[in-house]
Amino acid sequence: MKQLKVLGIIVVIANVVVLAFLMMRQPSNVQPNGMADLVAPLVSDNTMEAAQYDLSDRGQKLNVILISLDALRYDHTGLGGSELGLTPNLDQFAEEAVVFHDAVSAAPWTLPSHMSVWTARWPTVHGVTNKLKLLSHDQMVDATLSPGIETFPDVLIREGWIAGGFSGGAGVQSMYGFGRGFDTYLDDRYFGGLDYSIPAALDWLRKHQDERFFMFLHGYDTHGQYALAEGGMSSIEYDGTLDGGKEEQAKLREQGLTKFSNPGEQPLLTEELSEGDADFLEEVYNRKVRDADQRLGGFIAQLKAMGLMENSVIVLMSDHGDEFMEHGGVDHGFTLYQEQLHVVMMMRFPGYTSRHDVREPVRTIDIFPTVFDVMGIPAPKGVDGQSMRPIMQGQADDRAIFAESDYRLFVHLRMVRQGKYKLILDLKDGSRELYDLEADPLEQNDISSSEPRRTYEMEQDLRGWLGDMGSNPQDYLGIEQRPITLF
Repeated sequence: MKQLKVLGIIVVIANVVVLAFLMMRQPSNVQPNGMADLVAPLVSDNTMEAAQYDLSDRGQKLNVILISLDALRYDHTGLGGSELGLTPNLDQFAEEAVVFHDAVSAAPWTLPSHMSVWTARWPTVHGVTNKLKLLSHDQMVDATLSPGIETFPDVLIREGWIAGGFSGGAGVQSMYGFGRGFDTYLDDRYFGGLDYSIPAALDWLRKHQDERFFMFLHGYDTHGQYALAEGGMSSIEYDGTLDGGKEEQAKLREQGLTKFSNPGEQPLLTEELSEGDADFLEEVYNRKVRDADQRLGGFIAQLKAMGLMENSVIVLMSDHGDEFMEHGGVDHGFTLYQEQLHVVMMMRFPGYTSRHDVREPVRTIDIFPTVFDVMGIPAPKGVDGQSMRPIMQGQADDRAIFAESDYRLFVHLRMVRQGKYKLILDLKDGSRELYDLEADPLEQNDISSSEPRRTYEMEQDLRGWLGDMGSNPQDYLGIEQRPITLF
């Protein structure tokens, strides 16, 4: 028995020596494919598992490209376990990126979620929580980011980066504060797709590829307000009455929202839509996901052809998801369940071209702080976001994870995540829902009544956070419904 133990120790030591030798033959800033998985079981502290992710020696020379696939659900991608094969190009990009498998958006719809990325601040802090801002009981004005709040693109522009934005408009229009200081900012389509933004982005890149630049590329390709390509419906088997068009989707969304302005109405759309209807709407969405991925693949191929992959930090994200009756509704914005908050998030750093999977919960507000940290660029002061570099290097982290929705003033919801537990608080009536995401990832079993102590403690943490942001939950109790309907 003693001889077997000695033999086992010798085998382990020999494996470590061989692996160390192989790693020494690789470039110092490149992790060989699959090597981390082989080394981790042999090294108790995982010190060999994570790269340093330090590009500060050349950060001032790198470009930054942020690609946003609006309304793309994580679980409809290959990364999220989908076996439908909808996202081969996105999945291929992941093979050279840091993949964050549990990324949480700060808000479940376009405008506040993107502004939280832009500023690394919670929606309540940056203040752009709706397209219209309520000034008084009967007066509303267009919302825009305060000039006193510095964005991360602001910093890049000030430090000499030229900036180009190519978006689908609507919730990311320049008027809200996104295009400040940009050389060009395309937002003249309302719910435009990558088929419109990519050609303009490539034209701009050809003119500026030899300059140091920041690019924002965005499209609504998987959004309900983006029409599926002609002929895309023809092969979908469905014998119901829906047509899957964007006008119909908008009508269904508004019908569902009546629950929030008329208490006592039937729960969202449960009585109007069948399971077959929901399946049909989801299949239309899947076709859009497939088309978006093909367009993404074409754009990445062009980046490679232009030689931009090796001098650019590339972030690929989605801002929120979409619902297909999982909780009684269609579209997004009005709940804080996982189908709306769990998003795609990846980062590709030049020189670090092997896949690195991060499964700890992280936040979209941490995107720019991480990029700036890796590049060695000083970030704006007083932000809520933090660099994820320690997490990427294998360090334990327990940063607070929150989300908000004041969607068109129909709802006033707040969420806190602590490990596998998630609490949703309705500020209007004080009701609470608690979910164990490990045991119940689809959030079908509210355990707040069976876990009263945990519910209470998480609620107190959430209310404490609200207080730190200067928000008083009491202000929302019994609030008179003043929903924004003209959007």
